[in-house]
Amino acid sequence: MEIGKRIKSLRKEKKLSLKQLSERTGISISFLSDIENERSTPSLERTKDIAQALNTTVSYLLGEGRGPENSSKLPEQTAGEEIRYLLGKPELKLVLEELKHFEDWDETDRAELFYYLKAKRLIRTKKK
Repeated sequence: MEIGKRIKSLRKEKKLSLKQLSERTGISISFLSDIENERSTPSLERTKDIAQALNTTVSYLLGEGRGPENSSKLPEQTAGEEIRYLLGKPELKLVLEELKHFEDWDETDRAELFYYLKAKRLIRTKKK
């Protein structure tokens, strides 16, 4: 299921209209409609806004996380594990090592990197 279909399904499950979701996110009704109908792809920032309004995670909307949850925050350990998994290629490990002290990053920084990597993978998958 694509991101737009997940958003639409979750919005309907929560019995929200496009107008209500628009009011919660600050995103226009027409853009939300375009997203739900796969005519547009939201930015990572907009995806975060939608996830928060629907009480779920960005990871879920991207099709790779657990189902809807009570919080849009990803536990610190899970974010770190996911980032390590996604950066499994040797050349990317070197980049991560260059960043130094990844283990000392706070949960917000780890989650932000995690969401970015997930979004990039989704975009790359859609291009194929």
